[in-house]
Amino acid sequence: MKRSQLLGRTLRESPQVQDPWTELALRAAIVRIIDDQVVYLPLGERVIVRLMDAMRSIHPPAQEVRLQPGFVEEGWLQFLQDEIQSYRQLPVTLFARRTVRSLEPAQGLARPPWRRALQWFRMSITGEDLRNYHDQWVQSVEALWSEVGIAPRWLEWRSNGYGWSYLHEKGPDEMLSCTACEYLGSSEVAKFRRQSDLEDNLEEMMPVATPGADTIRALADMLSVPESKTLKAVFLMGEDKHLVLVVVGGNLDVSLTKISGATGIRSLQPASEELIRSVGAEPGYASPIGLEVKESLQDKGILVIGDLSIECGVNFIAGANKPGFHMRGVNFPRDFMVTIVADVAQAKEGDGCPECGEALATTRGIYLGGWQWSSSSIQYSNEEGHNRYAQIGLGTLFVEPILAALLVEHSDNQGMIWPVGLAPFDVYLVELKCPKEAKMIVEDVEAAGLSVLHDDRKTSPGVKFTDADLIGLPIRLTVSRRSLEQGGVEFSIRGKDIRQILPLESVGESLLAVFCSIM
Repeated sequence: MKRSQLLGRTLRESPQVQDPWTELALRAAIVRIIDDQVVYLPLGERVIVRLMDAMRSIHPPAQEVRLQPGFVEEGWLQFLQDEIQSYRQLPVTLFARRTVRSLEPAQGLARPPWRRALQWFRMSITGEDLRNYHDQWVQSVEALWSEVGIAPRWLEWRSNGYGWSYLHEKGPDEMLSCTACEYLGSSEVAKFRRQSDLEDNLEEMMPVATPGADTIRALADMLSVPESKTLKAVFLMGEDKHLVLVVVGGNLDVSLTKISGATGIRSLQPASEELIRSVGAEPGYASPIGLEVKESLQDKGILVIGDLSIECGVNFIAGANKPGFHMRGVNFPRDFMVTIVADVAQAKEGDGCPECGEALATTRGIYLGGWQWSSSSIQYSNEEGHNRYAQIGLGTLFVEPILAALLVEHSDNQGMIWPVGLAPFDVYLVELKCPKEAKMIVEDVEAAGLSVLHDDRKTSPGVKFTDADLIGLPIRLTVSRRSLEQGGVEFSIRGKDIRQILPLESVGESLLAVFCSIM
């Protein structure tokens, strides 16, 4: 490929962007960003093709299906339910290349509005088979990270799932990490240790007048108690219009992601005061005390989720479901019941690590993908003809975030240092007024099976060398009158202090030997 014909010019000035990977991608003519949308230039698209080929080969063959952009999970499940009828069809592994919309605000190349994703969908009869597949898939992804030369961290991510994050202070995703051990979790689902305040003396529950104390802070100030001695009641409404009551320590906030993971209810929104009052509760003075609570998810009543914090203390102060009143000496499960107890509180910086108890600290990174265990609604007929639910797991890798991590990991102050196998071309040929010899070199190198970007532009040597470093192909060849006088073509490896002269008549053979040694 001749550089003079390649679409996309390199940029001398650093663009005004938020992160280093997007800046480098713009400067090196890999992408352009228009209204938050990523446009891949030819160099960038060649990288993406090679990256996706490497990602596609990480695991034993799966049956590939094609999903259109915007195809949602519910459609996935309906498709599988229609196609999978018998245990004889299981286990089955499907693979799909998808374009998925980001749920969070767009932020450069690491989080564009639409991301390309590769997904592996496994359906099994037994949990053991699914776990075995999961273990193999994780090992294959870890091998991919080693192959492309990045070292992301394993973390808890979303509900019922784990994944990898490339840590960087400019990353779009906020996480909590332990300052003493290896624990890492996304801010939405990170676990933490609750402070325990247990004692043997359980007080009698009794009402106390609290006029105007319709917030946790006002209540704690009025009764001169820490917020951790109060119980907070949060009413939410899901997409199915069902009411959900979450009970959590007054010093904590709830995590909608954790609640969705615990209940399977999505699109949670604050419930209206009218709806809260319709079940016998009072906004600002609410609690599950005296309400009709579901004993199980299938029963009638209100779905009440108790955070783990309700088991870590005694003699709480909670709402009396009466304006201007709360109850003292409230204890679980003596004075109120919940449908389920689960970890639904939001972790924050300074909370105790769930593994070792040391303080959690805020950090940032780029989420690259991961594995999610799915609650299955897909049924199949077993050997006896009875309907059973399939075991389901989903592995996902996101292309643009992985590219962003590669841009940071494999670069220096001059530009990119592409790993062999991911570079858009193998060789950058700088031609300095030697067109005949340059043509011979291109033909010889391409005959050896290597791709060449031939800088034939009529511009200064300095511009060509600067672009060679910025684009960052593994090998640079320079042909000039000086190199010919020295015996051939000057050879160098990007990022290494290696320079030598290769004979003109055997440059292709020599480069192939070099590539075999560094791959």
